[in-house]
Amino acid sequence: MVRGTGKFKQKRGGGRNFSKDMVLDESGTAVSAARMRSEQESDDESSEEEEEEEEESEEEEAAPGQPELTRTERRDLKKKQAAEKAKAKAAGDEDDEDEDLINPNHVTKKLNISSLNAPREMSRKEREAKEKQDAKDRYWKLHVAGKTDEAKSDLSRLAKIRAERAEAEAKRKAETEAKNAEVAAKSQAQREKRK
Repeated sequence: MVRGTGKFKQKRGGGRNFSKDMVLDESGTAVSAARMRSEQESDDESSEEEEEEEEESEEEEAAPGQPELTRTERRDLKKKQAAEKAKAKAAGDEDDEDEDLINPNHVTKKLNISSLNAPREMSRKEREAKEKQDAKDRYWKLHVAGKTDEAKSDLSRLAKIRAERAEAEAKRKAETEAKNAEVAAKSQAQREKRK
């Protein structure tokens, strides 16, 4: 398979770069004006992000009323807070959780073995499917008994076909008897001629 065949056709030479769009950067090398602009924008964004991070870290460190904590002290404090939350959950006090974080689909009701054996209520789809099957069974029983309109028309058509077949069979039987009688008469006539 030849390289370059496929969705996009490769062209020789690539894009065209004109010297009028070139600008010298800080180091004195020629760079396209578009690249220079994109680099300046990315530098501005990164410097803004760094300033925001510095402000946030200063706010955290300079919180009034709290002395600076070492890393181990902060870790111990977090462990204590987690233990307190676990105790509150064990005691059944779940009101202090944020309502937005609670899953509304979470089922808290536990199933018992006795509830598994109890008959469950059918869904709408299941109920409709069962009703449809029951109606089909009732119709089939009436059809087999010959009480439906379709069954009556089928039985009358079947009786007509049977009558036609019986007539055709009687006609064929009569024709074969006539042929046999004719053959017997011919053979009798030939015998008499020979004598």
